[in-house]
Amino acid sequence: MISLARFILKGHSQAALIAASMAMLGLLLPPVAWLSGAAVALVTLVKGHRNGLLVTAIAGIGTAVFAGLILSLPEIAVYYVLLVWLPVVMVAVVLRQTVSLVFSLQLIAGISLLGILVLYLFFPDFGEIWRSSLNMMADDLVANSKGALDTEQLQQVIDQIVRLLPGFFASSFMIGTMLSLYVARWWQAAIYNPGGFGKEFRAINLGKTTALIALAIAIAASFINADMFNAMLLIVFALYLNQGVAVLHAVFAGRQLNAAWLFMIYLFMFFVPHTVVLLALTGLADTWIDFRRRLIA
Repeated sequence: MISLARFILKGHSQAALIAASMAMLGLLLPPVAWLSGAAVALVTLVKGHRNGLLVTAIAGIGTAVFAGLILSLPEIAVYYVLLVWLPVVMVAVVLRQTVSLVFSLQLIAGISLLGILVLYLFFPDFGEIWRSSLNMMADDLVANSKGALDTEQLQQVIDQIVRLLPGFFASSFMIGTMLSLYVARWWQAAIYNPGGFGKEFRAINLGKTTALIALAIAIAASFINADMFNAMLLIVFALYLNQGVAVLHAVFAGRQLNAAWLFMIYLFMFFVPHTVVLLALTGLADTWIDFRRRLIA
């Protein structure tokens, strides 16, 4: 991976090649798209916004050509430019200038919350666009279940998904941008400041102001019961999951615990999703309790 980062930093064409090729591969394996954004973010972090924008432009042209020749869908490049590369360039510029991973995360969350607000206010039928596709998937599930699935209950689930789609869309945007930035920052630290990203990540504390805003959104979602606030709650959850994971890593590093146990916790989280909620709540509570100071002695 470090060799890939060094290759990206060799020049604009190399960085654009990686960004475009990872973008195309990301159509088959979505997580790979994070590497596409990371390539552009790394150039921005190291060489500044002008170089980041230039790589974005070249990668956009390359992706349009590839997607046009292979899939006859050159417009895929527009999606990557607007929703992957330009946002991560903007956040990377902020991180480069402020040297604050916390502020960068707050910015990503703020953009995501604003996106939800815009979608619900100006595009209220955004979720309905996907209803026909969801109904087709539901019909296939019912047909393959041989009567095990209740059609009415499945339709209720689809209705809920449609109402919350702006939140899923915005949270996916947030997670993708955040992970691209993390990978780029890790690459940058590995080349110029080994171990620096780990220290920076383990120190994440989003502060009391952000926590109070998060609590206000959670309270609004509980009492107002509006789809918009429920969607915003997804962003809050994703944001404080970061702080929870940072606390977890800090405690393991501070107490010099075996990394195998950390892997087991991640595995447990995968099979027991409720533990992910607990970790996000831990991140929120850490704002006042400061688990790292109390548990690392």
